[in-house]
Amino acid sequence: MWGMNTPHSLATHPAFVAATETPRLLVVSDFDGTLAGFDPDPYAVHAHPGSLQALRELSELLNTTVGVLSGRHVAGLEKVCPLEPPILLVGSHGAEDRDGATIPLTAKQQNFLDDVGAELEALAAQHPGTYVENKPFQRVFHVAPLAVEDPAAAQEILARARQVDARGFPVTPGKNLVEFSALEITKGTWLQREKQRLQADAVVFFGDDTTDENAFAVLGPDDVGIKVGAGATCAGHRVADIDEVANVLQDLAARRGRYLARD
Repeated sequence: MWGMNTPHSLATHPAFVAATETPRLLVVSDFDGTLAGFDPDPYAVHAHPGSLQALRELSELLNTTVGVLSGRHVAGLEKVCPLEPPILLVGSHGAEDRDGATIPLTAKQQNFLDDVGAELEALAAQHPGTYVENKPFQRVFHVAPLAVEDPAAAQEILARARQVDARGFPVTPGKNLVEFSALEITKGTWLQREKQRLQADAVVFFGDDTTDENAFAVLGPDDVGIKVGAGATCAGHRVADIDEVANVLQDLAARRGRYLARD
């Protein structure tokens, strides 16, 4: 296994060890900033090969479900995340999966997306290095390309984007972006529903950004939430970067495999 036996900060933690030996385990990870790094071009990123291998190995184990839960729309996620079923690919913070939308939009919601999208496009047209991403349930204003050249200007324009009237719909800031959503669904609501559907005894969830805090917030006492990188979090555990995520996933797969082989 890629990089196996590399030490990591959770290796001896009781909650992590217990999760590897739970009867039914759900392992879910964010993508950007967790399995892969960042790039001004969102389709130029590459997932850590060690993480991909570990997730594939976990998905082949009995009573172990694996998923990638991203803010990207599924079509975009599939372009950068080469994981096949039975691994779940879930996009738009839980609103769509490989089979398409899980929640239909109302006329009011679609009108909101059209209107806010037009306002954001007008702003992006005035500022090179910014752009609008159109997702099935969200419109996202990005400043990452500009932030490479002029971080201060990027944050100033991002602040202007946040002032666009959201009409009561959810607005979520992120790393060099702000997202306007037509839905109240979050990674937390999806994770709760999936855990209940699978009757999972424990969840291990990895994430790095603001939207992942919604998932960390719903984890129970037997679950393991792992924040990637710096920043405030309600997760119980933290790792430094995507390399350490890969180390944790590899160890999780190895321990889980050994535990199931004993039965």
